[in-house]
Amino acid sequence: MSSSLTFQILGVVEARIGTDFVRLSGKQRSLLAVLLLQANCTVTNTRLMDAVWGRPLPVAPETRVRTLVSELRRALSRHGFDGIQTKPSGYVIRVEDGQLDLKVFLARVRQAREAVINGVPGAALNAYDEALTLWHGTALTGASGPFADAETARLEEVRLTVMEERFGALLQLGRPAEVVTDLSRLVLLHPLREGLHAQLMTALYRCGRRSEALDLYRSLRSRLVQELGMEPLTELRNLQQQMLSSEPVPDLALQDQLTGPAHARRR
Repeated sequence: MSSSLTFQILGVVEARIGTDFVRLSGKQRSLLAVLLLQANCTVTNTRLMDAVWGRPLPVAPETRVRTLVSELRRALSRHGFDGIQTKPSGYVIRVEDGQLDLKVFLARVRQAREAVINGVPGAALNAYDEALTLWHGTALTGASGPFADAETARLEEVRLTVMEERFGALLQLGRPAEVVTDLSRLVLLHPLREGLHAQLMTALYRCGRRSEALDLYRSLRSRLVQELGMEPLTELRNLQQQMLSSEPVPDLALQDQLTGPAHARRR
């Protein structure tokens, strides 16, 4: 297979050559999204039916899948792409390196994380920036169905985690003022996410705004207690105590604690 066609799912689901887009219907976008999220792997007919239509299924769903695949193939083949293959149990879309934005995004994130491990936060920041510039809005826009809904939520969580990691790299580089505005916006959108609060507290504290950092902690604690019946995680409480004592506060160790399994229960 050889084609200059590229695929985008980190935003509107699209197939494009340069600045020209392939015209796709809503159902074609939904089908393409399912195939691309499992690129180079066979997606069964049953999986496609459930993902695109959900329950109850429409009349003659197997026929509808075949028709939809045929329509999508025809639309893409006009641009030289013949990578949708029929298998005994379903279909597979073949994509090459650099052809799908999600795979490029994940590769850049891996590079960034390796740079963090190797103690090179500047290189990590560059890789995080390259990864996040691949997003053009909410993932899987234009696709519908239960599969798209669930995957949109999952991918948005991945994106937010990567943004947190990027903020961590900036804090490690000693650039707290650069993250305050973006973190303040995200804290409003995710009022119970302790990792974001910890990072914003750290950034404010390092900018000489200790009272604002402590007010942020008190506001978060109040919400956690009232809405979830939980106290902030130990790491966050320790951060508050360090600020009360005017001690230096940590960089990545705290972030790692607050974006791990314990954090997941509070979203």
